[in-house]
Amino acid sequence: MGYVDKRKQGSGSITVFLACVFLLFYSLIGVAWEHVRIVSAAGYLQTAAAQAAMVTFGDYNKELYEEYGLFAYGGYDGIGTAELTQQFLDTLQENIKAVPDNSLKQYIDLYRFYEVDASVSQTKCLTDREEFCRQVSAFLKAGAVKNLTEGLLEQVSGTGQTSVADENLSIARDYEEGKYDSDGELSAENSADTTEGQEAVSQKPSDEELQESLKEDAAGGNPLDFFSDLMRDGILNLVCDAESLSEETIEPLENAQTQENQNEEEEQTSQELGAAQYLQDFIDTEEGEIDTGLLQAGTEKSELICYANQQFGNYTKEKKHAAHYEVEYLAAGKEEEKDNLSYVVNRLLVTRMLINFGTIVMDAALQEKSLATATVIAGFTCMPPVITAVQYTILLVLAFQESCVDLAALLAGKEVPLLKTVTELKMSYEEICLGGKELFRQKASEYPDADGKLSSTGISYIQYLWVLLALQSRDELVQRSCTLIQSDLRQRYNQSFYISAAVCQADYSVNYQMGYTFGQLPLIKGLRTDGIQKNLEVHYEYKSG
Repeated sequence: MGYVDKRKQGSGSITVFLACVFLLFYSLIGVAWEHVRIVSAAGYLQTAAAQAAMVTFGDYNKELYEEYGLFAYGGYDGIGTAELTQQFLDTLQENIKAVPDNSLKQYIDLYRFYEVDASVSQTKCLTDREEFCRQVSAFLKAGAVKNLTEGLLEQVSGTGQTSVADENLSIARDYEEGKYDSDGELSAENSADTTEGQEAVSQKPSDEELQESLKEDAAGGNPLDFFSDLMRDGILNLVCDAESLSEETIEPLENAQTQENQNEEEEQTSQELGAAQYLQDFIDTEEGEIDTGLLQAGTEKSELICYANQQFGNYTKEKKHAAHYEVEYLAAGKEEEKDNLSYVVNRLLVTRMLINFGTIVMDAALQEKSLATATVIAGFTCMPPVITAVQYTILLVLAFQESCVDLAALLAGKEVPLLKTVTELKMSYEEICLGGKELFRQKASEYPDADGKLSSTGISYIQYLWVLLALQSRDELVQRSCTLIQSDLRQRYNQSFYISAAVCQADYSVNYQMGYTFGQLPLIKGLRTDGIQKNLEVHYEYKSG
């Protein structure tokens, strides 16, 4: 029997054991390495996609941003979502490229991305209300924006005087239509108002006799007839230079619903309307649209109003934009620029008229003078209600002329008192039959220039516009603002621009595949691995610094 060295009996078994342990650790390290690579690849690709989105939006619409402080991609030359997607994908693939073009060095493709694809899952354009408001808020830096209050509307509207006017205008209208001209044809109700013992209505005086009587009256003529003649050329001609007004139109948004004008006024010549009928229609048409309840949401729209004040022009302060009366368009929404100005002027005129009427009707001297004139004009009826109605109509005519002075001042960039006293009235009763655009503008020049600041005693044209904007819904303000921006940029820069195609934020969906490197490691090289398919989401929107 030969000699066996017992010290070498277990050496072979130890070698096999160590080999097995080595393979286990080798596999563990390989799996851990693969997991880290996959996780880090997701982060790497997420960063590359975020940078690609930022680079893509770096090609933003510069005219839109420089002119209006709004950020968006494309919107012109057919550039929209499709171009946004392709540019993002091209940039992303360039960012994750393992080996730069024309490189002289050797690089290792650590992540081994392949079949990288991207699509835009969702976009928002500037016509989206929430997005537009968000950018406006960012533009204003959420600064201290003064909110319009309901008390201001009550002060500037003068709504409390409508009932006094309505009660008398209908009677005065009947008088002007000749319902009290016939001898003795009075209803029982009207006959009860006559003095006791009166047998019949007096005969109506001739025109010559009436004019002779009016010469001795303080009015110096018939204010009702003068008012009808005064309105022959229209309101705009009384308060501004109507011949120099803009005749341009504002192009509506693409695919925007055309809102029918609910306030189309029937055109009638001054010969068809008496003073009472004209004033009644004027008050009913304009005043009926004032809805104080809308002001409750005014705080939500204050940023839009502040933005409009900064970015858009108006009659008193035009900007170098395609449209001249932009803030007026926000308040009216009509395509014709002249119609927008007329809309605003009519509403401001009736507002000032009711305020001034409240001051005039409380003055005893004006009451006495107007009663004397009314007695001369309608005294033949011997009916106190008719005389009183004519008296109040005369006072309304005086209030109308005083308001024309106010409007002429406002449109000239002046500031008028919010509420007036009798001593602050510019038109005297003796001038009621002398009023005209020259006299109105002469008296308007006596008001001080507006300084653009809110005051408890005075108010300017732009501040009245703020009130009219506060009466519009937020959706209307956003849509009309977008319409103005699109119309301006199309006319001044690029006819192909559509704001509805201007993308301001996007959600990207990135699909990619990456191969495993474990099968390429030494010892097990050639092991088949199919790789892994992943997906990630990227969101981009502009945020001001």
